[in-house]
Amino acid sequence: METLFCILLLISLACLLAGLVRPGLVLGFLKKNKTRKNVILIFGILSVSFFTLFGLVTESDLIPELPGLPGIDSEERTSPVGQEGVPESSQGESSGGDESVKEPVGEPKEIPSGTTLCSISIGEVAKTELLQLSSWTDGAVSINLPAGWNVYTGGECATKSILARDPSSELKQVFYFSEAGPVYTNQERKVWDYNYMQMGGSNVPWFESPVVSPLTAENYLINFSTLALTGFFQQAFPQAPIMTNVEIISSEGVADKPSYATDARLIRAEFQQNNKSGEGYFYIITADIGMGWGYGMMFIGITAPRGLLDLITPSLEKSLESYTISQGYVSACIQAQNKAAAGALEAGKILSETSDTIMDVWENKLESEQRMSEKYSNVTLGYSRLYNPDTDEVYEVTPEFYDYYEVHGDEFEKSYLEELPDGKWSYAPLNGAEHIY
Repeated sequence: METLFCILLLISLACLLAGLVRPGLVLGFLKKNKTRKNVILIFGILSVSFFTLFGLVTESDLIPELPGLPGIDSEERTSPVGQEGVPESSQGESSGGDESVKEPVGEPKEIPSGTTLCSISIGEVAKTELLQLSSWTDGAVSINLPAGWNVYTGGECATKSILARDPSSELKQVFYFSEAGPVYTNQERKVWDYNYMQMGGSNVPWFESPVVSPLTAENYLINFSTLALTGFFQQAFPQAPIMTNVEIISSEGVADKPSYATDARLIRAEFQQNNKSGEGYFYIITADIGMGWGYGMMFIGITAPRGLLDLITPSLEKSLESYTISQGYVSACIQAQNKAAAGALEAGKILSETSDTIMDVWENKLESEQRMSEKYSNVTLGYSRLYNPDTDEVYEVTPEFYDYYEVHGDEFEKSYLEELPDGKWSYAPLNGAEHIY
């Protein structure tokens, strides 16, 4: 379009020059007044009209390129912020609930038309297909744990701690650490300890501990792997989980936290353990004891491979709920002048309350996801399943685990599970958290 206007402009200039030299040649349509003055007047009128028309056409060509306005290729020019920066709820409201609404995390699978579906949800499977628990005790503490799991203990009296882990899947674990630490609450104290040792002072056994500042529950969790790898902690509890690359998913304050606590929170987080992805619920109470030191006074966790936590939570909640400490053990600790052990009497009560809090959060999460799934009637959100061709069994999993398994199936001993065949949707699913390892 610009080229055409340029050509017309050149022609008009040529006509102007010719008119100035021989007015009669250009103004032949006039019967008289064929003067140079009329040539200039007519050229001026045509020039104004020309440039006005040129401006209007140029503006109309640019309109589709302006961001935010409808036009040619407008979808291709949508800004990244418009695609990713707007909350899902906002996108859904603006689209009026059509197919452009962003789907939830995970890739829901379509139910083949005419298929008979065993419509039991993830939450129902998790509550009814519980892991088999068996009682365990060392005389000091008692707890019901999944059958076949390995049990490790460490510490005495106020530092008594326990960890239970599935030997076939190390990310399936439940643990309770009491007074885990110390950690440094400021860098100055760590520098002071270093200078003290350099000047010939005795060794500070916890010098390897991380600086956790501020001493929040989230920061304690993020730095726990560094604490667990220190020499003094490994000597006390070598089986402690080394959880790295921690990503906090949610965090809720704990009501009625103890008076000595700096922070108390229930956290859901994802992490890496031995290069495998896991997720867990963590109940953490931290306490700053002054002089630059602090502790994880109570560090409780239940974890599972990424995507299986929702299926194992009800089983491990019952495990935590069963934790008790014998009165005889507490009395013996108190007689040994370990007065701090008196607080151990409350451990069973706190673990029971913790298990209730975890279940409340778990229920709310699944209810929220169920409400979301109602928007997608053509998909199996809440009914994600894998098939074991060797045993003809169907396992209930979450959409997150389904997607993770497709890429990282070689992390599992059962690396041969398949997408559920059309004819198997009527099968009652087993709990994937128990059968996939």
